[in-house]
Amino acid sequence: MIYYAIGGVLLVMLLFLYLQYRKVTQKLEKKNIELKSLSKETEKQFQLQQNLISILSQELRTPLYGIMGLTNLLEEEYPDLKNDKNLKSLKFSGDYLFTLINNVLHVNFLDSEEITVQNVLFDIKEVTQNLIHSFSYATENSDNILHFEFDPEIDQMIYGDPGILSQILMNLISNALRFTKNGNVYFSVMLIKKKGNTFTISFKINHDGDELSKEDKKSIYQEFINVGNAKKTYLGTGINSKIINRLASALDAEIIIQNNSHVGSEYALVIDFKSQVNQEGINHNASFTNSNASKLKVLIVDDNKLNLLVADKILSKENFDCTTIDNGFDAIELVRENEYNVILMDINMPKLNGIGTTKRIREFDTKTPIIALTAVDVTQLNRQIVQAGLNDYILKPYNKNHLLEMIHRHIDNPIHTH
Repeated sequence: MIYYAIGGVLLVMLLFLYLQYRKVTQKLEKKNIELKSLSKETEKQFQLQQNLISILSQELRTPLYGIMGLTNLLEEEYPDLKNDKNLKSLKFSGDYLFTLINNVLHVNFLDSEEITVQNVLFDIKEVTQNLIHSFSYATENSDNILHFEFDPEIDQMIYGDPGILSQILMNLISNALRFTKNGNVYFSVMLIKKKGNTFTISFKINHDGDELSKEDKKSIYQEFINVGNAKKTYLGTGINSKIINRLASALDAEIIIQNNSHVGSEYALVIDFKSQVNQEGINHNASFTNSNASKLKVLIVDDNKLNLLVADKILSKENFDCTTIDNGFDAIELVRENEYNVILMDINMPKLNGIGTTKRIREFDTKTPIIALTAVDVTQLNRQIVQAGLNDYILKPYNKNHLLEMIHRHIDNPIHTH
C-alpha cells in the first residue's frame, strides 16, 4: 500500500514539474518572439536612419558642390579676387561646412561600414596650402596668426586620399584655432623618413592657446572633447575625435597629442605615402593639362543645372569637348548616336537614375569609361556601382586635379565591362 502512496506522490511531483517546465517554456517562447520582433524593429529603424543619412548626404552635398565649384572657378578666372574678403569668407564657409557635413555623415557609418579609401595622385603642397587659405578669413576674425611650413624634401606629387587627409587636418587645425585667441597656430608638413618611393610625413599643428587639462586631454580619445570651458569662437563645435581617429585608422596613420609646456598643445598626424615612382597601373606620362585633352570628348549627365555648369566649365578650361545632358533617357540616346572618350554620370537623378542609365548603356557599349559623380556615401553603393558596369566613382564636391587624374587614368588604361 505504501508503494502506491509513494508512486502517487512521485506522479504528482512529476506532473507539477512538467507543468512548471511548460509554463517556463511558454514564457521563454513568448520572450523570444518579443525579442525577434524588437530586433526586426531595431533593424528597420537602423535602416531608416541610414536611408535618411543618405538622403541628407545628397541634399547637402549637391548644392555645396555648386557653391565650392563656382568659388574656385571665380578664383581661377579672376585672380585679383583671391584677396577679396567676401570671396575668402565664401570659400572658408564652403570648406568648413563641407567638413562639418562629412563629420555628421561619418559618425553614422563608423561602426557599421568600412571607410572607402582612394589612392589617387595629388599635389600634397597644393592640398595643404589650400587648407591654409581656407582658414585665412577665420584667422583674421579671431586675431590669430596661422603659420605654414612645407619641407622642400617632400615630393609634391604623391598617392593617397586627399579628401580624408583634408578632413582630418581641417578638424585638427580648427581645434587648435578654437583654443587660441590673439595667438599663434603653427602648421608644418615635414618629411620624417624616406625609403624607396615611400615617404613618412608628419603633419604637425602647434598652438599657444589655452592648455588642455588632463580631463580634456583624456576626452580627446573619447567620442567628443568637452568644450564647456573653451573660449567661444566661430569654431564652437569642437573636435570629433572618434571620427578623426577612425579616419586616421583608415589611412593607417597615427595621431599623437601632447602638451609641451604650460601653454599650448601639439597635434601630429603621421602617414606613409607613395611617390609616383614605380606605381603600377598608372600612366605617368599622362598630363592633366589641356595639351593632352584637346580631342577628348566627354558626356556629363546630371539633373542639376548648376552641377552641369561647374563640371562643364572645369573641363572646358582644359580643352575637353563637353556635352551636357540633364536626364538618363537622353543620355542613352546620345551615347547610341555619338562616341565619347568618357562619361561622367550622376547617380541620383529622377525617373532613371545613374545606375539604371549605366546598365542600359552597357547593353550596347562596354568600352566607354563611365565614372559616377555622387553626393551619396559610396560605402552604400559599391556593389551597385560594380554590378551596373561603372568603372569608378568620385564624391562631390571633388577636387579638379583628382577628377582630371581619374579621367586620364581610365582613358589611358581602359577596362572593358561585361
